[in-house]
Order: sequence, then C-alpha cells, then structure tokens
Amino acid sequence: MYIRKRTYFIIAFILALFSATASGEIFQGMQNKWKIGPEYKIDYIIKPSSESGKGELDLRLSIPYDEILFVKKGANFKGRFDISIMIFEEDEQRISESWIEKLSLNEFKITNSRKRAFNIQRNYQLTPGKYRLEVLVTDLKTQNRRKQVKEIDMSHLNVGPWMLGDLYILEDRIIEGKNSDMPDAVYVGFVASGVKGEHTFTYTLFSGDKPIKQGKFNVVLKAEKHEYCFPVRTSDLNYNKYLLVLETHIDDQEYQRKIPFRIKWGEMSILVPNLPDAIEQMRYLSHTGYFPLRTYKKLQNAGAEEQKDFFTETWKKIDPTPDTERNELMNEYYYRVHIANQRFSGHREGWRSDPGMVYIIYGEPDAIEEHHMEIDRKPYMIWYYYTVNRKFMFVDYTGFGDYQLSEPLSEY
Repeated sequence: MYIRKRTYFIIAFILALFSATASGEIFQGMQNKWKIGPEYKIDYIIKPSSESGKGELDLRLSIPYDEILFVKKGANFKGRFDISIMIFEEDEQRISESWIEKLSLNEFKITNSRKRAFNIQRNYQLTPGKYRLEVLVTDLKTQNRRKQVKEIDMSHLNVGPWMLGDLYILEDRIIEGKNSDMPDAVYVGFVASGVKGEHTFTYTLFSGDKPIKQGKFNVVLKAEKHEYCFPVRTSDLNYNKYLLVLETHIDDQEYQRKIPFRIKWGEMSILVPNLPDAIEQMRYLSHTGYFPLRTYKKLQNAGAEEQKDFFTETWKKIDPTPDTERNELMNEYYYRVHIANQRFSGHREGWRSDPGMVYIIYGEPDAIEEHHMEIDRKPYMIWYYYTVNRKFMFVDYTGFGDYQLSEPLSEY
C-alpha cells in the first residue's frame, strides 16, 4: 500500500445560488494550475513561396492579454515579454531569432481580457522538408516562461508539378448571418503556384466519417504564386466538429488538402466537441441539483435549437462571475470531463466510469491509496477528499482495470 498526495493547491468557488449541498460540492477542489509562463496559441499555414523551389511557413502567435502581467504607469498599463523562435531540420538550426515586445493599454479591463490578444505573425522561407519549431515566450515582469515545440512537415509541397499549400479560413470574408453566432457561409483559402489553366475542384464536408455536403467549382490557375478562395455554406450546420476535404487532379497527379473546423458560439467551452455530447455530459449537474433529472432526460432527444437554449441558459444561471468573459464553472466542468476521458477510458468513455463520475463532481482527490497485491482481495483504491470529509472506494472486480464504486453514492 502507498499513499499518493497532491502537490497543488485547491480553489473552491462559492456560488451564492447554492448552499453547501451536493450541488455546491461539485466544484470543491478546483485546481490552481501552476503556470510556468504565459499561455499562448501557435497556428501556422504552409504555402508555396515566391522563391522558386521553396515553401513559406506563415507562423502566427496569439497571447491573450490576461496571460501578460501589466503594470500601471501613468495613465496606461505596460507589459513586456521576450519571444524566441528557432526552427531545426533534424539537428541543424535553420532559423533563429528573438526580440522584445512592448505593450501599452489604456484600459484596465482590456488587460484582463481572454478574448482579446496580442497577435504576432512571422514568415519563413524554407526548402520543403520536415522541421521542428521551438517557441519560447518569457514575461519580462515575472520572468515566467513557457516553451512549445511543434513538428512541421512541409514535404507535401514537393508532390507533383503543382505546389499546393494548406487550406485556411479567410476570417475577413466570413459572411455574417441573421444570427451573429452562425455565419451563412465562410470562405476557405489556399495558395498555389507552378501550373496555369482551368481546372476542376471538388470539396466534401464530413461530420465524423459521414459526408454531409459536397461542392464542385472551376478555377483558372496562375503559374506564379497566387491566393484562391471558395465559399462553403454553414448556415445549415449545427454546433459540431467538421472536416473539409478539397481534391483535384492536375497532370494525372491527385492533390488533396484537409482542414478541420468547428461551428461554435461564444458560450461554449473549447473542450466540448459537439452540442449533443455537451448536453449528455451535463448528467452529473442534473444529479447534483442544478436542474431536474426529468429535464435532462427530455433534452436528450430535443432539437438543436432547444438544446442550445437549454445549454446557454443553464450555464449562464450558474456562472460564478457573470460580468466577465469566461464562465469558469463551465470551463472547469468540461476540463474535468476531458481529463476523465484521458485517465479512465476503457471499454467505455472515461467520464461515464465511476472514477470519472467522482472526479468530475469532486475534482482531484487529496490523497489516494492503491492496493494491488493483497491476498484474497480484488485490487482496489481509496480516494480521500478531506475538504468535504468524503472518501470513495473503487474495486477492480473484473481484473481488467475497470474500477467500480464499492457502494453507490448516496446522492445518486
């Protein structure tokens, strides 16, 4: 037997709407995730270059303002951070640059914004091949730093006589619909070079493995590097993840490019793949008193609009900080679902398992006992939650790692 204890602190949200009942316990144990530096997002698009035989790496960094420490100086708020970018081909360094960015904002509210960010774009000309990208961002006020590493494959630019780059969404050409959350259509772009003349393209939109939309169009290609775009209607799509596949044949060579994208609205957590799953995963909210179980069962078979209204209204009501851009409660809930799927998945999704259920409701245990080699006993483990005076025993009855509660939770 051994005891494994947590090494991080706990944050508990106190919701005025609920007392310290089972529903209040669901977010006991909120994790204070230690930061080693500012979080930032890296996106990149691979394109053919204007230089013959080379490709272009269009690199984009996005750092939310609330990840940067701002200090008030006079009427403004100042922030400073260092950025270092290195690109390697195997062990050979091809690109290396670093610089300091200085920010000045005149509103304190913007410094805490998650939706607004400082965006950086860099372009690098590289011979088509495989590379390793390393990006290091250091907040110069705190000296906290965060490094990200990505593997980048540009070798597909060398296939056939035509250089076809990646697909990307042209955000400035999104056509807004009647509902600002759902555009009528989006434009998909790509950059190509090396072939001229009229050619036929087809695209297919997939939801999972199922094709749900197809289109065909002709393009007059130019031999020099050029950007092309085409529209895809989205007003008839629901909240979900999709995959767009573009195909064409040029000089008996097949070309195919793919781009995943998601239809979403602002209230949805980025960890939620689609609306039906989001509704189903709210099961433990219904059991802990946030809404009646009969409502949950009804919503399982409801239409998309009814599900959306229920989802947005429910999370709005229990948002602990309604005046801010983020719903911390929703983000933490679906973060726990995500972690449960990573840790406890087996013959079923991790969030549906007994350890997954307890983890989603109570968060990380304060301590864990694991017993694997005791005579005449099935393997079992005990989770301790000292802050709410609870403990749970899970037994592996089958011997295949499918741990189940030895006793059902009283509130279920």
